[in-house]
Amino acid sequence: MAKIIINDLSSGDLDSYLTEVNELDSLSIYGGESEFQQILNFAYNLLNFVLSAYAIYNISSIAKSFKITRNKTTRSVFSLF
Repeated sequence: MAKIIINDLSSGDLDSYLTEVNELDSLSIYGGESEFQQILNFAYNLLNFVLSAYAIYNISSIAKSFKITRNKTTRSVFSLF
């Protein structure tokens, strides 16, 4: 998109420029996203969250499988009484 200097535009040029802008360009000018793009972003973030939670669960399961249980071979003095 070309550089536009507001001071060089007259009020008539400014109005015609803003009315001739298509929807994609208007999103760039005014900011924001379309509803479909917001739904896609939400679905992407939700999928990312679910996959991260699943990965954490699996990593913790693998870590628990390596847990070594110690057998108590020493006796305490107090266990004799």
